[in-house]
Amino acid sequence: MTCPFCGDVNRVPEVAVDAPGPSRKDKAAAAGYPADDGPETEVIRVRRCWFRSRPVRFAIDVLVMLGGLAGVVWMLTRSGAASPWWYLMFVPAAVVPLGIMAWWWCDRYSAALIITTKRTTMQTGIFNRSTSEVVHDNIRNVQVEQTFWQRVWRVGKLGISSSGQDGIEVQVNHLPDPVKLREIIDLYRPL
Repeated sequence: MTCPFCGDVNRVPEVAVDAPGPSRKDKAAAAGYPADDGPETEVIRVRRCWFRSRPVRFAIDVLVMLGGLAGVVWMLTRSGAASPWWYLMFVPAAVVPLGIMAWWWCDRYSAALIITTKRTTMQTGIFNRSTSEVVHDNIRNVQVEQTFWQRVWRVGKLGISSSGQDGIEVQVNHLPDPVKLREIIDLYRPL
């Protein structure tokens, strides 16, 4: 090829064109998720688990609540006047587990992990909103932590760090199937 300015002849090496391999778009579309090109679309939104992340605590809470409710019903249907000691035993046993379940419900709906085709965002808060996001092209590390029982129940902790920050930027506990979530994020990361 001749340079139009100086007239020097330069050799340009031929670039071998490889057979088209799977791109990020093809991997995501082949897995049944939205393609990476085009506008940003939501792929999946997950919230924390109740039962699967704490099965023993949840079962004990339900059993104590049912026992307390059964005691309250027994006191109300009894023919004689109930002793105040029965009220002190059964009413808290029915009310406290309801408070714990309400707290779990608020905890579950106050946090969401949103994976889109371009970024992963962690939103927290009910009245106040706090978000932390990582662009998929900048993800350096995706961590999944699970104990033995969490692996059995398919829950765990997911942590994401990027090249622009030190440490983990997005970290969420008690997520359902964090391995699947990591695989979805990997579909949209550059290789």
